[in-house]
Amino acid sequence: MKGFCISLDVSKGSSFYQGFKGLDEPITKPKKIEHNLEGFKELLNLKEKIKKQYNEDCVVIFESTGIYHKPLQTYLDEHDFKYTIISPLLSAKVRKSDIRGTKTDAKDCASIAKVFYLKELRIYTKIDEIYADLKEKSRYYDFLVDEMKRWKIEFRRLLDIIYPGFDRVYDDLYGDFIQTFLLEYSHPEMIRKRRLDTIAKFLEKHTCHKEAYCIRQAQIIKEYAENCASGCSSKSYLVNQFDTVIHNLNAQIKHLQIVLEEIIELAKTLPNYDSIASIPGIGENLAARILAEIGDISRFNNVSQLVAFSGVDPQIYQSGQVSCLHLRISKKGNKKLRCLLYLAVTCMIKTSRDTSIVDFYKKKKADGLASKSALVASMNKLIRIIYSLCKNGCLFE
Repeated sequence: MKGFCISLDVSKGSSFYQGFKGLDEPITKPKKIEHNLEGFKELLNLKEKIKKQYNEDCVVIFESTGIYHKPLQTYLDEHDFKYTIISPLLSAKVRKSDIRGTKTDAKDCASIAKVFYLKELRIYTKIDEIYADLKEKSRYYDFLVDEMKRWKIEFRRLLDIIYPGFDRVYDDLYGDFIQTFLLEYSHPEMIRKRRLDTIAKFLEKHTCHKEAYCIRQAQIIKEYAENCASGCSSKSYLVNQFDTVIHNLNAQIKHLQIVLEEIIELAKTLPNYDSIASIPGIGENLAARILAEIGDISRFNNVSQLVAFSGVDPQIYQSGQVSCLHLRISKKGNKKLRCLLYLAVTCMIKTSRDTSIVDFYKKKKADGLASKSALVASMNKLIRIIYSLCKNGCLFE
């Protein structure tokens, strides 16, 4: 029989809390507290009151809210509370099981407490600081990638206006050579006014290429500019905007590379990095970020828990004569980890890596499975291999 709990309905900046000694047996009324030291002290007082009056410890239970529960969680860690964090989907399912699924901030405390008494939950284990830092760096890297995509979209938009058809002249528009050139000559009219040897000398001085290469590229650029019909004049505001976008894009690319190097260096200090990086098709980047999302592998008691955590576990439907039909994956797990597994498997398939994962993918396709379904099944196999390697501390063979 489970003992006492304090359930909290967490929201932005405040929460409702209520104490329980059993299912539908509250010992306090729902009360609102602010997310500050004064408010959190009320939880500490209630915990001490339960300890003194009933000589029992209590468990704090609340929903994961992304960021709003972080101050509460930090306070609980600092004051040695036992607590468990549940999915909002779980508490919503319990609440909707009632005939009248009324939802208010005060009644949510009772719904969350029901989850504690009706479900088997694990007491939350504090993540080591190094794993927490690695995960935050990885999430910051994803944020920077999204920002860089927006800068690239704006760069291509302006390029198509000022330098129409330039992407047919050069494939790599984001390399140092092209970016350096466009910063100096931000409009075709500027190229037409310059002599060929002037352009070639500039390219030789400001890039790592030799004289012959720079002369050849200057000729290509000069020929393009002579026949280019730009979508704006050289005095247009778009030209100034183009310069700003190129500067910001270059700065974003450099910052992104620095953050990625920091992630890899931090990941290399952890015990499971070498095991994950040893899998063919998973380079330093993917290995570090997969490790960042998984965290400490020891917190998973078995491989099924890790599979469920990644959300690649297939749903099963059984009713009457329909027995154990595998449907779509649950997707009720770590979305970032799922994306990284997808990248890893697609990379292995595209490069035709000679691994058991690619063999498994080909076998599933030969059995009649659709490409996407076979790929998802291969993701499931990959996460199981990662778990086995990390648990046993060995490299992929």
